[in-house]
Amino acid sequence: MEFEVGYIQALILLGIGFLVLMLGLMIDEINKKKAIVGYILAVVLCGLGIYSYAVVALYQRDNGGESFNKLNYYLYIYRPVQKQPAETMPPVPAPPR
Repeated sequence: MEFEVGYIQALILLGIGFLVLMLGLMIDEINKKKAIVGYILAVVLCGLGIYSYAVVALYQRDNGGESFNKLNYYLYIYRPVQKQPAETMPPVPAPPR
């Protein structure tokens, strides 16, 4: 459960960043200077969201454990080590005499 809270926090930051971006696009129709401040704030929030998502994923990789998060799997951030069955080698025949 400890990793899910970090992922939720990161996704909330990303969501707020996109909302601020949309708000900046609306404000752009009225006042350009305030819209630029909104764009900068949106980039900062999205950057913090991506950074915190990556930090949580790297922390999860260091501590190991199973993950139900398929986004990490597809982004190659965290893929659990898959256990492969031990292969038994066939017996080597004796050399001819």
